[in-house]
Amino acid sequence: MNGLIELTPEDYPAVYDLYNVKKQHIPALSVLLENYPGRVFADHPEAPTLAVVWATGRWMYAAGDIGTETNRMKLISFLQTVVVPDCRQRQEKWFEIYTDDRETWTTLFKLGVAGLSVDRHMESVYEFNSERFFQLNNPVAAGSSEGDVCVTYEEFPVLAQQHQSVYARDDRFKGLTATGAVVRVRDKVVTICKNNGFIVDNRYFVDVDTYAESERGKGYATLAAASLISHYLAQGMLPLWETTHENIASHKLALRLGFEPVESYPVFAFVIEE
Repeated sequence: MNGLIELTPEDYPAVYDLYNVKKQHIPALSVLLENYPGRVFADHPEAPTLAVVWATGRWMYAAGDIGTETNRMKLISFLQTVVVPDCRQRQEKWFEIYTDDRETWTTLFKLGVAGLSVDRHMESVYEFNSERFFQLNNPVAAGSSEGDVCVTYEEFPVLAQQHQSVYARDDRFKGLTATGAVVRVRDKVVTICKNNGFIVDNRYFVDVDTYAESERGKGYATLAAASLISHYLAQGMLPLWETTHENIASHKLALRLGFEPVESYPVFAFVIEE
């Protein structure tokens, strides 16, 4: 059984309608629109019923019909003959696939794939509510400082160095950057919030991290995220938030910033067995 075939950028529009529905698919759409590097696979280049969009250095987004045995076998073959060898080449032992919330995906993957173990978890996308955001008390603006706390804007590479050299086949992606808001306390970086590079029209996803556990719960993540959101709002861009259901702190932060949950979906994490 042949697996999925890799499409050229000229064929990307054929699979667009499989992803142009939900906010969770914006990363896939950013690849299809060639705003972010990646690879696209489908069962047919002109009339696809099943597709996988693989964002470089990130995740895969599977969409379409797996109600037929043919498509199910094509997808399993793709994992074994394309994904696993690619991961081994990069010395990665795992990968993730995002799907919509249909039981057929869970049934398929839970049946097992030779050489792979799989775990399923749920994630959610939050949409931005500007009225709630502007009620937020944010006393320190990016580019200013207050006491020992300073917030600045900086540019960050969208692709990690190893992914730039291996997968950014188009030179325009090698220097691709996105803005981040950096919180420093006494000149030490404690939190960074940045646009993660997935952009479609005026939508983008937010990533935020407070690195030291001892610095969490002090409002630095709120400050960094609010600063970045304000920066992009001035450009007419609206943020989206994504988090796992288990990450309670991230859910609370999203709500505090004025986000509201709109979609939930499963993510399948595969580990390559030795």
